[in-house]
Amino acid sequence: MSEWQDNLCIGVLEIDVQHRLLFDKFNAFVTAYQAKAEPDEIFRLFWFIEAYVVSHFKDEEKLMQAIAFPDYPSHHQQHVEFTHEIGVLKERLRIEGPTDNMVSTITSFISGWLVGHISTMDLAIGRFIDESSTPNS
Repeated sequence: MSEWQDNLCIGVLEIDVQHRLLFDKFNAFVTAYQAKAEPDEIFRLFWFIEAYVVSHFKDEEKLMQAIAFPDYPSHHQQHVEFTHEIGVLKERLRIEGPTDNMVSTITSFISGWLVGHISTMDLAIGRFIDESSTPNS
């Protein structure tokens, strides 16, 4: 499980709320597995995460384009790579089922990526917005 921390807030309410929801749904996936929920429930939670990530990335990328964020190309590329990897993991989960090894692989990848990406790439968006709105002295 990965706990949300306020230091991950980028200062854009819509994006911060979406990030929190991603953490909540990811933790629900882990909790369902640990509680030995039916495989269909575990699959549904993972499918939701996959679909929600795509929607969230679209919103985040619209924001970056609207503010002319200079690091948009590399940020977008990270989104593309994450989306691809989630698709690969989804297919493996479908074939292998929610085994200890599979869920451990998913958990390590998603929790590491979420925290790492938000704390570096996404926080840079917040800093850019702050710097852009600060009048030059």
